[in-house]
Amino acid sequence: MGRSRWGLCFLLFLATTLNYLDRQTLGILAPLLQKELAIDNRDLGWLFSVFYYTYTFAQFAAGPLLDRSNLRWVYGLAVLLWSAAGAATALASGFVGLLGFRLLLGVAESANWPAAMRIVARLLPPHERPMGNGLFTSGTSAGALIAPALILAIAGSYGWRWGFVVVGSFGLVWFVLWAWYSRRPEFAGLWRASDQEPKPRIAYVEIVRTSIFWRVLLVSILVNPCLYFNVNWLPAYFVQQRGMAAGGGLGWVLTSIYLGLDLGYLSCGAAVMLLVRRGWTAASARRAVFLSATVLLAASATAPHVADLRAAAGLLAVVNFGIGIWIAMHLTMAQEVSPSNVSTAAGLLGGSGSLAGALAMWAVGAVTQSTGSFVIPMTAVSIAAVAAAGAAISAQRCSR
Repeated sequence: MGRSRWGLCFLLFLATTLNYLDRQTLGILAPLLQKELAIDNRDLGWLFSVFYYTYTFAQFAAGPLLDRSNLRWVYGLAVLLWSAAGAATALASGFVGLLGFRLLLGVAESANWPAAMRIVARLLPPHERPMGNGLFTSGTSAGALIAPALILAIAGSYGWRWGFVVVGSFGLVWFVLWAWYSRRPEFAGLWRASDQEPKPRIAYVEIVRTSIFWRVLLVSILVNPCLYFNVNWLPAYFVQQRGMAAGGGLGWVLTSIYLGLDLGYLSCGAAVMLLVRRGWTAASARRAVFLSATVLLAASATAPHVADLRAAAGLLAVVNFGIGIWIAMHLTMAQEVSPSNVSTAAGLLGGSGSLAGALAMWAVGAVTQSTGSFVIPMTAVSIAAVAAAGAAISAQRCSR
């Protein structure tokens, strides 16, 4: 396949970028929506969390479907559907309308990670998978980098509804590129379910019987809420706690923070490969990388206590760098749970982590509405990072 496989990974990156652009549009526009539609933090917490509820349970069904389907067309259709749901959010006139469109968005977006992880697992050899995972997953932070300036600029010029419409329309452009590039002959065997791969009749039963699954599951439910908090709640944090206006200045602050997330995704695979080339074992290299990331991520607890705005933004950029490393590492662990049923395992793990994230998003809304502070959620991120490191070390020992 040569370089063409990295071209396919780049399209997965673009799809993941759109995935996060569509889901982040609500968070970026939240200060405007709260003012115009009379939505408080509790309502906002529900809007964030219901997305993850449908996203969670849809992943449980999407995994087995993707393991047994033509990935090319099922994945392409999923991108079109979530883009349409994102654009349609512009039609909402209040909380109930926003709630309905968030539910639809969660169902459609559920296919992204189970499909992309299976494609990477089949496309790349094991030593290249951390880089492939980091590349496509960096779309989350690319979306986070692009979203603030782009969406706030559109909303500032044409109103918040056009922010949803413009972002949602990008999915059609992606689908045209995907249909053209993915038809290359060297990818023909990639899309169909392979008859040579053993597929137990009830894959979930086989997966949950393995001890590594439960350890990686614990990592999922600890790390996903850390990511979700940072991509959903930081706009509200800077407006409510730092006194920023919901405009261009906020967009540039968020862009600088999410640049750290992007660099973390890409640095994970590069750091592991560099250490392996210098004589480290793969397990030792991975352990050193995620333990270093844990130290960075644990700094989240200090952010609310930093008085200077620029220093706080810089610290949160470091925190997001740690999150990026952690997420890329977690995906590599998830691909090793069941090599013959990657999408099924990814859906089960990702859905469980998303459920934890949904509960966390609701809790953040309730806590911040009651206390008027983000100290508790940011401290919880630090605690979750340390606990996830312990679970990851246990999973590594189990996989040997």
